[in-house]
Amino acid sequence: MANAETLFISDLLSALGGREADILSRLAARPEGIPLAEIPPATRKRLASRFRTTLVTDDEAGLLRPRSPDIGKLLARSFAAARTEPASDDATADDIPDRRDYHAFLDWLAGAQNRGDHATALEMLRRGGGYFFMHFFGMDVCQQVLDRFPEAMRGDSELLVLTATMHALKSGNTSRARHLITQRYGSNANDLRHVLDSRDRYSLEFRYFRFLMAMYEDVTITDKIRALAFDMLGEAPLDDHLKRGSFYNAFLEAIVRRREYDTADEIARRARYHYEQADAHLLCFYVVLYQSILSLLRGEMASAERHARQAVVTLEKVPFDTPSDTRLIGLVKAIIRYENGDIRTLVRFLNEELDRFAYGEIWPTVAELAINYGGLAISRHVAAAAARVFLDKWRVQEWRSNRFRLVILLREASVLQNSNRWREAADLLTTVQSRVNRTWVEGSGDNLVRLVDPQEIAVAMAWLRHLIWEVPNRPALRDQVAALLKNGHLTERQRITLLVWSAHLARQHRDITAARSDLLKALEASARLGTIMSLTEESPFLDRLADDKRIRAFVQASNDARQVLRRVRSIDTVVSGGPQRAGLTRQETRVLLLVVEGGTNKFVARQLGVSEVTVKFHLSNIFRKIGCRRRAEAIATAKALGWVE
Repeated sequence: MANAETLFISDLLSALGGREADILSRLAARPEGIPLAEIPPATRKRLASRFRTTLVTDDEAGLLRPRSPDIGKLLARSFAAARTEPASDDATADDIPDRRDYHAFLDWLAGAQNRGDHATALEMLRRGGGYFFMHFFGMDVCQQVLDRFPEAMRGDSELLVLTATMHALKSGNTSRARHLITQRYGSNANDLRHVLDSRDRYSLEFRYFRFLMAMYEDVTITDKIRALAFDMLGEAPLDDHLKRGSFYNAFLEAIVRRREYDTADEIARRARYHYEQADAHLLCFYVVLYQSILSLLRGEMASAERHARQAVVTLEKVPFDTPSDTRLIGLVKAIIRYENGDIRTLVRFLNEELDRFAYGEIWPTVAELAINYGGLAISRHVAAAAARVFLDKWRVQEWRSNRFRLVILLREASVLQNSNRWREAADLLTTVQSRVNRTWVEGSGDNLVRLVDPQEIAVAMAWLRHLIWEVPNRPALRDQVAALLKNGHLTERQRITLLVWSAHLARQHRDITAARSDLLKALEASARLGTIMSLTEESPFLDRLADDKRIRAFVQASNDARQVLRRVRSIDTVVSGGPQRAGLTRQETRVLLLVVEGGTNKFVARQLGVSEVTVKFHLSNIFRKIGCRRRAEAIATAKALGWVE
C-alpha cells in the first residue's frame, strides 16, 4: 500500500511542473521548512490554495513546511520514486505559461533552470521576449536569468549573447555591448552596413538587433543603410510585432536626427502599433515618450503635454519598477513646465537627478534635449560657469559622436554669447570642423536657402548670431537672415529666433515698420506653439526691442503677443528657495555662506568646530552639487541664486 501511495503521489506531483514542483522538491529535502522570503508571493499563494491540508505557512517562524513529519516523509519518498520535473520532450506549448502572466511565467522559468533544463529555459527566454526579455520582466530579473545559464551556453547561444548585449545597452554600457558583439561575430559586426548587406553571413535576428543597436551608438543612417534596412524589414513576418516595432523604433531615431518630423510622426505611429500588439508596455512607453519629444522639438507644447500624459499611463502598466524610465519622463515633464515659465522644476531635476540620468540608458536625441534645455536653464538662471560644468559632464559619454560633440559645443557657445563673452564664443566656434565657418557665412547669400544638414544650419545660425552682435550695421546681414528664413528645413523654433534677429537688425537700420512686423510674427508664433524658450534665449536682442516704445506699443496691441511678452519678462531670473533646493545639507550651507563672506578654510573650521579636512570635504560636495569647479565660481553661483546679497 505504501508503494502504491508513493507512486500515486509522485504522479500527482509530476503534473505540477515549474516552480511549484521545485518548491515541493526542496521541502522533501528540508522537511523543517523553507523560508517564506525565498518563495515568490504568487507561488506561495498557489501552493497554499492547492495544498491547504498538507502544507502550513508558519508566519511566526517565516517558513513553509509540511503539516506533519509523516507528510514530509511521504514527499521525500515520492520524489525519490519518480522524476517530478517534466522532460523537455514533455514540455509542450500549453505547459508554458503566457508571458503576460508575469509571476507564473517567472516561476516556471526558475523551475526549469533549477532542474538544469536549460533547453526549456532558453525556449522560455525566447517566448518571454527574446533579447527584449528585460523590457517585459525588468533588468534585475533578466540578469539573474542570464547568470543561471552555463557559461559555455552563454557564449554559444545567439539569443543569450544578444540578450546580454541588450542588457549592457540598457545599462548605458555601449563599450561592453560592442565587446560582446565582436566576441561573438567578429570585428566586422561593428560595421552596420556590412552586417545589413551580408544576409548569408548573419541571421535575421542579429541584423535586426544590429540595426537597433545603432540607435544607442549614434550611428549615421546613410541612404544605402536605409535601403538595406527596409529590405531587411521585408524578411520579417507581418505578425512578428517585436521585430517590426524595434525596426521602426530604431529608424525613428535616425529620422529625428535628420529633422524629418512629418516622416517621424508616421514611423512613431507604426512602432507604437506593433508594440501595442505585442503587449510590450515598456517599449510602447518609449515610443509615446518619443512622440512627446518630437512635439517639444517642433515647439508644439499642447501635443507634448498630451503625449507625456499618455507616457505616464503606459509606464504604469509595466509590472516592475523601472527608475531610469521614471527619470526619462521626469525630464520631459520638467522641460514642458520650463516652457510654461516654471524654472525651478527643471533646475531641481538637473541638480538632483542628472548623474543617475546621464550615465544610464539614454538615447542621443534625449541627451540632446537635456543638453539644450539644461544648458539654457543653468546658464540663465544659475550661472554660466555652472552651465559649462554641466556640459562637461556630457562630454564623457562613451558613445559620443562628432554630431553629439557639436551639440555640446554649440550649446557652450550659446552660453558664452548670453554671458556677453562673445570673443570666447567665437574662438570656440572656430574649432568646428565644417565647411560652414565664419568666412562661408560672411560670403553666403542664397547658399543659406539651400542648406539641408541640421548641423550645418545650426553652425550657420551660431555664426550669424555672432555677426549680428559684432557688426549689426553690416548691410548683408539683413539679406542673409531673410535668405535663411526661406530655408524649408528650419524648425519652428529656428524661425522664431531668426524673426527676432530680423527685427533687431531692422531697428538697427531705423526700419521701425519692419522691426514691428517681424517681432509681432515671432511673438504670435510663440503664442501659437505655446513655447517661450526661443524668445528667452534671445533676450539680449528681445529686451532692446521690447524697450523701444514705438515697437512695444505696436506689438502689445495683439493680445497673444502681449501675453507672450509678459511671460518672457516675468520669468524668474533666479531660482529661489535657498541652498536646500540644490541638495545642500545644513552644514554644507553654513560652510558656503561663510566662504561667501570671505572666510578661509581655517576660519570656517574654527567657526564650525571642525577640522580643515572636513571643510575641504564639504566644499568638494558643494562644488559638485551646484556645478562649480572653484571657490570663486561657487561664490558667484550663490549670489546668482539669491542665497546671499
